[in-house]
Amino acid sequence: MRVLMIICLLYSGQSVALDLEAVTSWYQQVELSTTVDGMVSRVNVGVGEKVSRGTILIELDQRAYTSRLAAAESRLEAATQQNAEAKRELDRSLELYDRTLLSDHERKQAEIEAAESDAAYREADAQLAKVRLHIDYSRITAPFDGIVEEIYVQPGQAVINRQQAQPLLNLCHTGQMKVTTDVTAQQADKLKSGIGVQIGLRGEWLNGEISRVGLKPVAEDANGARYLLEAMFQPPESVVVRAGEKAVLRIADE
Repeated sequence: MRVLMIICLLYSGQSVALDLEAVTSWYQQVELSTTVDGMVSRVNVGVGEKVSRGTILIELDQRAYTSRLAAAESRLEAATQQNAEAKRELDRSLELYDRTLLSDHERKQAEIEAAESDAAYREADAQLAKVRLHIDYSRITAPFDGIVEEIYVQPGQAVINRQQAQPLLNLCHTGQMKVTTDVTAQQADKLKSGIGVQIGLRGEWLNGEISRVGLKPVAEDANGARYLLEAMFQPPESVVVRAGEKAVLRIADE
């Protein structure tokens, strides 16, 4: 990476030591997918659209899930009633046993039936929770405030995740971005995460801080190995900063 300037002058009250060519990139981006299968029924966003955390981005057809939910609720209701009756029967059996009107075998049988009924109730309850979880998974929501970079599916498309989760949408964090550049080993030795820097972008200077100083070479030139340097910054809310834009990373002399 070519150094633009190595000068000493005052800029905003600080002595500028080094300006480096840099490139913007996303601070965080994720390919959103789901662990359940289904048919895409709705895509609620478009490429380039800003969304808030929790926004439903993509929905799978809910009809199959609604049917499974109703069946699971019915099974739980039946298991609840059977479990209550089994407990009442166990209480009656224990009372008769205490009065020596019931054999050990009959008491044990009542205990086994009560335990089996309780296990069936717990299984039905777990199945209902699983169905509800799958319904949540069938609605893909934004995990953070971001911008939609790419959409890989459309309504009517089948989503099948038997072997590997299928990517549905790519979301990029808009609250923060980063710039990347590279520096020499001597320069890297003087830097660490948290040091304040300035980011020159589109004719403006924005405050930022170093977030990463690499430990292994990413390039090499006539002066030797060069190491990754990243700095985070908050882009203006009024504009959409894109990944790959040219920027300047300004490191002030300490």
